[in-house]
Amino acid sequence: MPTRRALLALPAFLSPQAARADQAARNPPALPLPRPVRLQPGAAPLMLHATVDDRGLELHFAGTGAPSARFRFPSWYGYARVFAIRRLRGRDIVFACFEGNTGTGVYQEIQAAIGQEDDGTMRILALETLHSRSNGPCDSGIWLTIRAEPRADGSALQLDQVWRRQGSSCPPRPGGPARSRLAWSTPLAWSGRGPMHAPPTMAGAPHARALVEASRAKVMAWLGAAPRTEVTQANIEALDLIEVLES
Repeated sequence: MPTRRALLALPAFLSPQAARADQAARNPPALPLPRPVRLQPGAAPLMLHATVDDRGLELHFAGTGAPSARFRFPSWYGYARVFAIRRLRGRDIVFACFEGNTGTGVYQEIQAAIGQEDDGTMRILALETLHSRSNGPCDSGIWLTIRAEPRADGSALQLDQVWRRQGSSCPPRPGGPARSRLAWSTPLAWSGRGPMHAPPTMAGAPHARALVEASRAKVMAWLGAAPRTEVTQANIEALDLIEVLES
């Protein structure tokens, strides 16, 4: 079960095997920066810049007419990064990710979609888990991945979510450890104003899906209350983003 930064281990003290596992967790890799982005349909490109230090990840834009907003995200290990630029509503949306729940056997990265509204307001448009794992003894564990891709008409992001659980292999059992899997898709619609929106939570949803959608509802309400440009560890906990694997 995920813990709130329990028994944290610094990367310098990781075993070679753990270091390789951590490297695999940091996928997709970072995009080379700075790079040009178009924050409005037909607008001149601006340069996207990012810095990562002991305070976390900071993003800003430079160029004629660039917005003054700076986006900040926590990064416990310094793994935060921009990993994708995707097109939605005729403009570029920046995808950054950063560490969420971390600890012994636990690693989560959260993805933020960042863009500019039609009226020029900069804001975080969506916050979702990118991937999360909680490893137990004897190869047991729970895993969640959420892949976000624009729909063909550019009106929404399509979230493809996969949750998996594997039971313990101790003692060995015929056919291997018990396994279960759940996959579902969710559209995040965007009109060009405000944050993105998801459809209502499915009544009677399986527990694994219900946890994800309950957190998403809290996130959407928080993003809709005001244009957000910063996420803190306290926000992550208050929005239940680190609880998506608890059972």
